[in-house]
Amino acid sequence: MDKHLLNKILSNFEITGSLTSFKKISSGYINDTFKIFTDGYPRYILQKINSKVFKKPKDIFYNIDLIQKKSMNIGIILVDSKFNKPYIVINDTEFWRLMDYEDGSQTFNNTTDPEIALECGKVLSNFHITFENTDLSKFKYILKDFHSLPSRIRQFNNACKKLNKEKIKDFSDLINTINTLSEKFQIVYSSKLNKRLCHNDSKLNNILFDKNKKGLYLIDIDTIMPGLILYDFGDTVRTLVNPTSEEERDLKKIKFNKKMFVSFITGFKPTLLNIEQNERDLLPLSVALMPFMHGVRALTDHLNGNKYFKVSYPDQNLVRAKNLIKFAQIALNNEKYMKKIINS
Repeated sequence: MDKHLLNKILSNFEITGSLTSFKKISSGYINDTFKIFTDGYPRYILQKINSKVFKKPKDIFYNIDLIQKKSMNIGIILVDSKFNKPYIVINDTEFWRLMDYEDGSQTFNNTTDPEIALECGKVLSNFHITFENTDLSKFKYILKDFHSLPSRIRQFNNACKKLNKEKIKDFSDLINTINTLSEKFQIVYSSKLNKRLCHNDSKLNNILFDKNKKGLYLIDIDTIMPGLILYDFGDTVRTLVNPTSEEERDLKKIKFNKKMFVSFITGFKPTLLNIEQNERDLLPLSVALMPFMHGVRALTDHLNGNKYFKVSYPDQNLVRAKNLIKFAQIALNNEKYMKKIINS
């Protein structure tokens, strides 16, 4: 991306000042994201939506419009284009959007700070309380079967069928682990749980904080759609209680930080008291389900040639898969502990 092309894109939006510099934000696996500086100040976030992943980008903006009508504090303020739309389309396939930058804000990829865990609990709880009685029938399903483990296992099995015998040997331990663990999560999909409006990607670095580390709101809301509260709970907790990144190769460093879990639950309490018992009973399992599912997806993508997630080195998805599945095993070992804290 060069400055000339950025200027061309930005000329389609109603912006303040002139582009002075930009910085690529590299933490995401899907979209291309840039921090935009005008007149020397960080003022905007420019994002190219990955249309290979999001087949109907307009549905994203449709859902965002619905939630903004209920609450403006949803973590995204879109800048209108000169065509009176919150996006522009280049070459018929490239969807670009511009968002206001929250001055002084910050995100965290990893943390061991219990105060941050507490704030994450508050932010996620506030989101679910805000949208508790939302009419789900109005919302588009952005990604079909996004958090359906049965669907993810089918995709994984299809990828395995394409492997030759030598490759099967290389991945045999991981394949056996996946086949064994997948059975433990079937209860989530056989239980009749309430659907709620969910963020569906509420990991730690999708929660925005101010300069004093106070939680503000959830960002990256492309995947907001009906789902299970388990998805949001599990995704947030897995990224809080594990002190390592998804790309840590030394699996011995992967832990379950109980202090972080207690702090998160303290912040999340208002929602805990507001959900059904069958949902509450399965929350501990979700802390294993979500990393397991992400791990299966990462390994599937690795076997398919890294076509879904952006990678910066060839075995990145394989590293992530091993890491995530290892944490899922550790979370399962802490299921009774989590249940005790949730019900205390």
